[in-house]
Amino acid sequence: MNLDLSRPLDVHKWSEHKEVNAFVNLIYNDYLKWENPKLVKKHVKVILLDLYVAWKENPLMKLGVHMNNNAYKAKSRYNELHISKKTILVVNHLHNLKFIHLKSGYFAQGKKEGRVTRIWAADKLIKHFEKAKYGLENFQTHSDREVIILRDNSKKDIEYEDTSQTIKMRELVKAYNDLLKRTFIDIPELKESFISLENKQIYISQHEKFIRRIFSNSSWDENGRFYGGWWQRIPKKWRSKIYIYDMPTIEDDYSSLHPILLYAKKGIDYNSLKKGDPYNVAKLDMDDPEIKRKIVKTLFLTAINAKDERSCFQAVKSELQTEAPNFKFTFENLNSILQQIKNNHSDIADDFCNGKGIGLLNLDSQIAEYVIEKFVSSDIPILCIHDSFIVSVKQDNLLRKTMVEAVQNIINNANPKIKRVGFGYTEIHSNRHLDRDFYLDRMIEISAKSPNITEEYMYRKQLFKQNYQS
Repeated sequence: MNLDLSRPLDVHKWSEHKEVNAFVNLIYNDYLKWENPKLVKKHVKVILLDLYVAWKENPLMKLGVHMNNNAYKAKSRYNELHISKKTILVVNHLHNLKFIHLKSGYFAQGKKEGRVTRIWAADKLIKHFEKAKYGLENFQTHSDREVIILRDNSKKDIEYEDTSQTIKMRELVKAYNDLLKRTFIDIPELKESFISLENKQIYISQHEKFIRRIFSNSSWDENGRFYGGWWQRIPKKWRSKIYIYDMPTIEDDYSSLHPILLYAKKGIDYNSLKKGDPYNVAKLDMDDPEIKRKIVKTLFLTAINAKDERSCFQAVKSELQTEAPNFKFTFENLNSILQQIKNNHSDIADDFCNGKGIGLLNLDSQIAEYVIEKFVSSDIPILCIHDSFIVSVKQDNLLRKTMVEAVQNIINNANPKIKRVGFGYTEIHSNRHLDRDFYLDRMIEISAKSPNITEEYMYRKQLFKQNYQS
């Protein structure tokens, strides 16, 4: 039994589909009706719905559930459904009725290790799931879920008082989520709605599009990036296969954004220095130039955010040792590369390994906010991956123009280049009369990349139209 294959109970999973409500009523009325009917029934629904989602996505998936009363704060802004300690009563009752399996958690006093209780559907409940007349397409995140998150130094959500700033940010993220909810986003060549990686599956689902904006260290000036959406979790090679409303997409990426922002904060336009690639600054005895650049880039970006050299080097080793097995990730080797980076970037050398980098995340989040707001106000779908964006090929010109505007409006002396994956329609047609061979070659290339559209994709699209556009 693999108890590590688990995720926290998602108390925000919700559905008002008539068949879902009929299922919950059946279980509740036949087995669980007691105490305050409305309050308990809501808790039953939350647990049953997420047990169904977990079972449907992976029959071996476990849900982590806190069984301590102190873990539940019904009046928290992060608990819009007001889920209380009655969750514990429902879990125990479902276990007593043999609807779920339960493995109690534990806490080792004086140690960092521990584990919350795990639950998962038992055969008795699975039989009801198999008869259910609904599917994952009938689920979504509850519309009142908080989208502006403030976390402390321990990465725990903390309460805060609303200001005009937080209200404005919340309005934008909610509007963005509403646009995504109405937009069919999928990968046509996928039969199953997931991508299998070495040790996990990433689900390509219409109910995995919910976005939140997360700030760190109890400060509105740190982090603030937009998180969520399955496109942020899939490998880059799969992102180019995404379709929006049955249209192929392009992805535009700010090239070397964080180094350029560091220089801009010092009043220096990096590109005016004509130094070239900011990551091509260290000598490594390696044959593979891609791995070499990745090591330097990862160390560079990690050093910006790390508080000290040791934690920086440990993080780099953890991230890359599988990809670069022939490189020795010793303190000495990584320190040598870091010193070369500092020597080649003397203007910003004092910004490494002192925790200043999280401020850059806030800057790039402001840039992303500008881009997202422009597209949302025009009701045009856009997918954000922090410092890169995916749009339909027909919106390529608008995206490039908006990304340039965003940087110019947020910070002076920053002029990052924009890299593109794929070919946009405006980009290609602008060369139609100037270079006909180029135009024809690009159109042939787009046609050659047309996906093998599976029947399963067409079925998912049909379900989306029935459930989200009715």
